[in-house]
Amino acid sequence: MNRVIVCTGSVLALIFLAGCGSHPADGQSSPDSASAPTTRIPRHVDQSDRPPVSFDPCLDVPDATLVAAGYDPTSETNVDFTPDSYTFLGCSYDTQQRRYGLNVLSGNISFAEEREKTNEYATPTEINGRPALLKWEANKPNACAVSIETSYGVLILDRSVFQGHGVDAPEAEWCAGLEDTARIIEPLIPKGA
Repeated sequence: MNRVIVCTGSVLALIFLAGCGSHPADGQSSPDSASAPTTRIPRHVDQSDRPPVSFDPCLDVPDATLVAAGYDPTSETNVDFTPDSYTFLGCSYDTQQRRYGLNVLSGNISFAEEREKTNEYATPTEINGRPALLKWEANKPNACAVSIETSYGVLILDRSVFQGHGVDAPEAEWCAGLEDTARIIEPLIPKGA
């Protein structure tokens, strides 16, 4: 089939903005390229036989979701941890007033490994039907985390409370609302992941 290329020369820079592409010259409709599945190569692949991390918080959590959860998307900082034996892709966010700091970490350690590692201080729970762990330790003030099971491993939301002036926040605040934040972010994990 002969095709006429619509975008040429300097107009190529506008492809992403204008949606220019190739169209059949005979007036037939072209296949819908949006329906073709695309697979993104992970930003890091470790040297283990673990599955690749298919959900990347730095790329897959939209700004609107962060705002809905109470975090400032412009505060994003990369917090990847990528040794050879496993991978954690992650980004860190703050609230507008810097009261909370949140690390969103997506890793390919198994949920069973996470449960075993945190067994002494983790409480089993569920986030939108997925098995999860609520983790906090009395000897580590101002911190709480939720680990959510995924098909490739685990998604961890690790939050710190900044009370200020060297004073610890009341223990009741350490985990308050973190499971709600997890419920906002969990639907972004691809189904089956």
